Amino acid sequence: MMSDTRSWRRVALPLFGAAALAGLAASALAQSPPATQVFESAQYRYSVALPAGCRHDEGPGTIDAICTRDLDAEKSATARADASFLLQVGVERVAGDAGRPATDLAQSYGEAAFKQELPEAVCGETDLARIKIDGIKQVLEEGRVVYTAGVTCPEVKFLGLGERKATVRFLITPGLRYRLVARAPTDDFAQRKDNIEAFFTSFRVLP
Repeated sequence: MMSDTRSWRRVALPLFGAAALAGLAASALAQSPPATQVFESAQYRYSVALPAGCRHDEGPGTIDAICTRDLDAEKSATARADASFLLQVGVERVAGDAGRPATDLAQSYGEAAFKQELPEAVCGETDLARIKIDGIKQVLEEGRVVYTAGVTCPEVKFLGLGERKATVRFLITPGLRYRLVARAPTDDFAQRKDNIEAFFTSFRVLP
């Protein structure tokens, strides 16, 4: 992917004050949270926190975190994106959506359009029938439409890919469409629960 460094700002997390550090050191049982980095795109108006032990591939408006199971930075540097734990944000500009209320956005991009995008966006597939979709939900909130779903990507033997599971969240906003994907091999997906929750919780649409 091409990198648009002018529009990105990165901040290492977590940041602690002296008192907090002293308190952690005093507790034998205290454990530091996993290191993360905040990626902020002024051009596409969003920020998100991603695990620091992953490879971060950036493009105009996009960021992929490709991670090994143990979040080892050295291993993640050469890991296959399609077979690894993946956290992904993609953005599409839709000029015709600018200034439209959520009810209009829901009409121009409905559940059928959402489902049609899932095979390629999540699994790299072109056949909707080959993937399993469950728990589709549409919510109108704060002037935008939010779609969520669970997706199961099938095994692809000739690529050496086993079954993969994903949670997706698409935000249809006036002028910009955000696509968030958290995907992992099925046998590792449950263990990624905390990382996935932190990914979705950290995502912010900027003013």
